[in-house]
Amino acid sequence: MNVVKKVNVIGGGTSGWISAAMLASSFRKTGRDIEVCLIESPHIPTIGVGEGTFPTIVNTLQEIGLSEKDFLVECDAVFKQGAKFCNWLYDPSKKEHSYYHPFDPPAMPKGIDLSGYWLCDSDNKYGDSFAHSVTVQANLCDMNLPPKMLDTSEYERLVRYAYHLDANKLGELIKRHSINNLQVKYISAHIERVNLDRDGYISDVVSSDGDIYSADFFVDCSGFSSLLLGKTLQVPFVSKSQYLNVDTAVTVQIPYSENSEIPSHTISTAQECGWIWDIGLRTRRGTGYVYSSKHTTANRAEKVLLSYLGKEYKGEKLRHISFDVGYREKFWEKNCVAIGFSSAFVEPLEATAIAMVEAGVRSLAANFPIDRASMKPREKQYNRIFSQRWDNIIDFIKLHYCLTEREDTEFWRDQRSVETIPQSLQEKLEYWEHFSATEGDFPNRYDMFSLSSWQYILYGLKFKHKYAECGILSDELMAKAFRSIQLMSKDAQSKLSSNKKFIEDYTKSD
Repeated sequence: MNVVKKVNVIGGGTSGWISAAMLASSFRKTGRDIEVCLIESPHIPTIGVGEGTFPTIVNTLQEIGLSEKDFLVECDAVFKQGAKFCNWLYDPSKKEHSYYHPFDPPAMPKGIDLSGYWLCDSDNKYGDSFAHSVTVQANLCDMNLPPKMLDTSEYERLVRYAYHLDANKLGELIKRHSINNLQVKYISAHIERVNLDRDGYISDVVSSDGDIYSADFFVDCSGFSSLLLGKTLQVPFVSKSQYLNVDTAVTVQIPYSENSEIPSHTISTAQECGWIWDIGLRTRRGTGYVYSSKHTTANRAEKVLLSYLGKEYKGEKLRHISFDVGYREKFWEKNCVAIGFSSAFVEPLEATAIAMVEAGVRSLAANFPIDRASMKPREKQYNRIFSQRWDNIIDFIKLHYCLTEREDTEFWRDQRSVETIPQSLQEKLEYWEHFSATEGDFPNRYDMFSLSSWQYILYGLKFKHKYAECGILSDELMAKAFRSIQLMSKDAQSKLSSNKKFIEDYTKSD
């Protein structure tokens, strides 16, 4: 029958421990007697630069039973309410420009959808910035305010949020929690060989010491090496670098300057051949320049990053990382699913890395196979879903680039070339030239980015529809509706402390 009684997760780090914890938690809740074992190499360091997250992380931490306060303290974490994009539309020497992608969808005061009315407002009487006009959250980000009050319960909120965090510390926290509270078995061993049975399924893995670890199902969290899915099962990698050509990063962690505030959003600032992320944690900042090695050099990239940091850089160690953009032809093959970098990677612009780890494990756990007979149909479904999800993510990331008006470098000129835009995105944009974006344009409810996310990027980058549609409500009523957003923002400002003070008070309170 080949009934699944044991799962081996190969590889630790953030993806490995999230996978082990979510599977173990799911099996306990559904009453399935399946052992989860994580095998982690003591010789391979984790990448540890995924410091931005998506709102799904809130549900994940809650589901596996972690205290939010413990998490915030131990992972040097703070709240994140979205991202601010600076200078993506124009060359800053000509014109400064910025816009937000907040997590909250556009508000609907008294059930009124503000989006269509904002689009029809040719006189800008409702405001020039889409995000500021239709949601309180962009205004909260401007003021570096948190998404909740001090007496708000754990994981509860006034607006949607995620976190900025130390990815290495998150892995260690979930590791302890998994071993101590979720009965995940832990083995420290460097896996050198993977064995297949006569049907081509993985039977066991072998360590450098010669120890053999067998299981009925395997989760490949071995990172970019993709030891199981790529190297052993020979599932090819499908490059998408023709669309997203940033493939290298130079990163550095620096302390805050005196009396610095902690932003409640990621700051993504476009540069000559890519962009710089700036992420504030509780005790430090994480920054990095993500760039195209085709358009610039590592030495030039270092100079660009250090110019951005200015006097705040005090000689901290710079770190260089390169990566391939794309995904495996399959994510699930026989009795193996790849999660994290072993399955796919796109640049970190919208914090998809950890979010897609969560999505992959959540989908795997939801209909976990009973035996080998049930693996094949589940494999087909899983692969179809995640190919679509990654294609949609690539479209969404590319949207940030292809609507630019920058022409200051070859890199930015290339972003608008039709050869660098996926056909699926070209079709979306062609349609939206005539009709405004609606929920019906996004039929897959499992897509990471919904209508509101696309609206924030489209309208932040000044995309216009020829025929925008709105309702028949009076100008007076709509003026009140839009004014209510600004009134709620002022009310929030009077009730909320700064993001920095909230974290200081919250993490030290009983």
